[in-house]
Amino acid sequence: MQIILIRHGKAEHQTTTDANRSLTAEGESQAQQTAAWLVNHGYQPDALFVSPYVRAQQTAVHLSQALDVPITTCELIKPDSELLATVKWLEQLDLPEEAVIALVCHMPIVGRLASFFIDGDANQGQAFHLAEAKVIELPVLAMGLGQQVADFVPHL
Repeated sequence: MQIILIRHGKAEHQTTTDANRSLTAEGESQAQQTAAWLVNHGYQPDALFVSPYVRAQQTAVHLSQALDVPITTCELIKPDSELLATVKWLEQLDLPEEAVIALVCHMPIVGRLASFFIDGDANQGQAFHLAEAKVIELPVLAMGLGQQVADFVPHL
């Protein structure tokens, strides 16, 4: 199984609420670069799960169009989401071992998910650049069994 963890692109400064922040022009470019990288490297997710926050949805539109995969909004990958609840949700998806899924979300949950699956650490989080994609290969969906097999950080 592969999980592709993606942080949203650069967003505008907070204007109303955090959930309503839109991507900047630079953030749109970052999302396009990440989408192109995924296509150029042959990644084809079976599912694209996205935080309901505007900047994550806008990032996901570029991925969805480039990869021809529909967007599924998920409340469990927001910035303040509880790690173990998110992992439990992923387990309940009952994905086949050949599944490839992509998650577009935020810090700190995206970093905590990477740390959980790769490092076996439920308390710390890995660093993620804006619109960065980390591809994690897992024999089964379990803590510490993942291996990062690819990584992309868009240039500015």
